[in-house]
Amino acid sequence: MPYREDLVEPGRDFAYFFYGALGGRAPTPGQVLVLSSGGYPDVSHGGGTKLSRGDGHGAGVLADGRLRDFDQLRGYSFATWCRGEAVPRGGDAVMPHDFGITVEISGVCVNPGDYVYMDNAGGVVIPSASLHRVTDIAEEVTAEEAVAAKNIRVEATRPDK
Repeated sequence: MPYREDLVEPGRDFAYFFYGALGGRAPTPGQVLVLSSGGYPDVSHGGGTKLSRGDGHGAGVLADGRLRDFDQLRGYSFATWCRGEAVPRGGDAVMPHDFGITVEISGVCVNPGDYVYMDNAGGVVIPSASLHRVTDIAEEVTAEEAVAAKNIRVEATRPDK
């Protein structure tokens, strides 16, 4: 959320919110830390030092704002998606305020327990209750595309006259 000095509490730093969001423990493989921008999508929401807490655990980070230290983040064992890289820190503009709550990311509602799938083309948030239905549909589409690709490989390269 936007930074407010009167809401800063001792002991409630980034580490407090980071581990709180992950259930009070180190991240587990497949977990994604989702950071809302609080209306500040062009501000850094973390960098290589803060996010090093996730290194070695196979988790991911999805930030609706910018992150810093891309070179450092690339070396970590987790995947990171954000709106771009920022140079200055953002701690004087935004601050963590809560965890385990529903947030908005680029106009999409993300609830605790939802599944987040991201790749180079974009991403999707899957409500936990819909996961099996969505994965079944994805498997059907993948199979249909494999058949189509096979058919395309064997089709004639020139039309018959």
